Amino acid sequence: MSAIPIGTVRPYDVVILGAGYAGLMAALRLGVPKGRLRIALISSRPDFLERVRLQESIVTPVTSRIPSIAAFLAGTNVEFIRGSVTSIDAAQRRIRITTEAQDREIAFDQAIYALGSTIDVDAVPGVAEHAYRLESGDGPRSAAALRARLRENADRPIRVVTVGGAETGVEVAGEIKTAWPNAEVIMVCRSRCGDFKGARVEKAVRADLTRLGVQLVDGETVTEIRPTEVLTDQCHSIACDICAWSGGLRALPLARDAGVATDPQGRILVDPNLRSVSHPHILAVGDAAHPIAPTGAPYRMSAFAALVTGAYAADAITAQRAERPLAPFSFSTFGQGIAIGRGGVGFLSYPDDRQSLFILRGRSAYHVRNVFVWLVSYVLKLERRFPGSFFWLGRQRVSWQQANDAIQKVETARKVRTA
Repeated sequence: MSAIPIGTVRPYDVVILGAGYAGLMAALRLGVPKGRLRIALISSRPDFLERVRLQESIVTPVTSRIPSIAAFLAGTNVEFIRGSVTSIDAAQRRIRITTEAQDREIAFDQAIYALGSTIDVDAVPGVAEHAYRLESGDGPRSAAALRARLRENADRPIRVVTVGGAETGVEVAGEIKTAWPNAEVIMVCRSRCGDFKGARVEKAVRADLTRLGVQLVDGETVTEIRPTEVLTDQCHSIACDICAWSGGLRALPLARDAGVATDPQGRILVDPNLRSVSHPHILAVGDAAHPIAPTGAPYRMSAFAALVTGAYAADAITAQRAERPLAPFSFSTFGQGIAIGRGGVGFLSYPDDRQSLFILRGRSAYHVRNVFVWLVSYVLKLERRFPGSFFWLGRQRVSWQQANDAIQKVETARKVRTA
């Protein structure tokens, strides 16, 4: 790709911001070979990041199953641009990006905002400075840095406090305690550790954590992280050598700074076709989207939600350009698996993301989970080979009447608040 002088604005029909699960799926679905659309996919990473495997990188580096996005997209109608988005002009339909060579400005007709989420390090004092997080790369508080710190202290007693009792927190505590069994691992949660999918799942998760030797501290909210201690709202000080943070996520501030309507976490508020309610030429997907209409199964941040929204956004753009109607976005879930060291807990969740029927435990659950993690990346490869092949159940669960009724309620509530 030839260099473009600073100041030159290159136009695209569709610009996709972010090459995670949602962004890459949207690009593959739109970028059919010899297609007519001019499409750009922008990402700061040259490779594909499997976020659902980041807890594995606490123990050993994880090799990407798609090591080169540029090579993966070769032969499609998608131009890959490696760079960081620095600003968005939503009204003028301009995006400013920084690459290794220069700053560039890109014009677009439609955009798919797929920049995902980041760990919220600002909500609690000391998290940014003193806590390790499940972040990629070689940053001073990344998963790689945590791995190095744990290895340095492998031969002496060490106390690790993990904060967060949902899926990520469970997997972090399990990985650390399994790989470093001599470490004292304490898990702190504002509600109950493992309480994210009902009583049966909670009981199974807590049993496995306890079997490993993880200490569970329930009902305490962390108020500050210090170099050698974690403070809670119960006036407790928990001494530690290492703190691993698995607290809340929030979207990047780019959309909010651009004047796009967002929720308090920075996620773009979207209509039943995943279009921004304030700027309909911008669609949001994955962790960056907050649907205001029903979606069938409850919408939450997950790799599966990212895939289905990425595919739907591509279909919505295609349908709009062909002037044909499209049903509101909706989906059903299938199941969920949580790795706990070399064991795990797995269960069906069809169709509404609630645990149903039986629960798998131990190595069986661990292997089933890993199969589904592999499948998440495989469907991207399948979509690359056969564009449009990815499908999901629950695509007709929400009618336009249901969607429009929900939007009307939101609009009425907004008018009441501003009256």
